[in-house]
Amino acid sequence: MEEELAHDYDLMKLGFEGERAITADLFFKYGRTYKPKEIILKEGDRGSEVYLIISGRVVVTERIVKGSYRVLNSLGPGEIFGEMAMLENQARSATLIAAVDTKLLCLTPDNFEKIFKTHPRWAFKILVALGRRIQAAFTHVETHFGVKK
Repeated sequence: MEEELAHDYDLMKLGFEGERAITADLFFKYGRTYKPKEIILKEGDRGSEVYLIISGRVVVTERIVKGSYRVLNSLGPGEIFGEMAMLENQARSATLIAAVDTKLLCLTPDNFEKIFKTHPRWAFKILVALGRRIQAAFTHVETHFGVKK
């Protein structure tokens, strides 16, 4: 019985170590690092990359008038942004700024597809993050406009 438990523990440990190795590999290939107050993407710019936050915090802002911005949201590890520009080929709807030292995966549509094919666990993480973003958007619309389901 003890051997079985030790074996299960080793498999769990291997799973976590494997996950870290995959994360490190993906960051090596697709990672970007941003310093505090560094602009990640600008409202109105074109782009097709989607970003997944590995560590740090990102502030989502919108321009009110030239040189003046309003903070809309703050995003942390495991959250995703830029998906609408990638999916619909539209201009960026907000300016995103690193609040602290931040590490991101920056994925083009081709890279996004590669990850889905080669790292199914990471593909699932990305899908969960996208699902959360969509749900948060619906909740925001419901709250802001008083729309009921």
